[in-house]
Amino acid sequence: MHIAIGIIGIILSLLILIYRVPIREFMGTFGWAEHYFGPGGTYTALMLAGVLGFFISLIIMTNTMDFLVGGFIGQFFGSTKH
Repeated sequence: MHIAIGIIGIILSLLILIYRVPIREFMGTFGWAEHYFGPGGTYTALMLAGVLGFFISLIIMTNTMDFLVGGFIGQFFGSTKH
């Protein structure tokens, strides 16, 4: 199941990266992105979303979320896993 979700996420992320111009033309500009990233901020936000989605999907697909985050967060919430 992790592999299927990861592959779907990777495909969607790559589609966002490839078709960011038509997505921006369809959705319009993101006011917050234009404010924080400057002119062209909507394209930057779409690129960041695509790249971040790609890496999160890769982490989900390889089931390494617990390895990458579990030890750090477990210190704060009392995880007994070592």
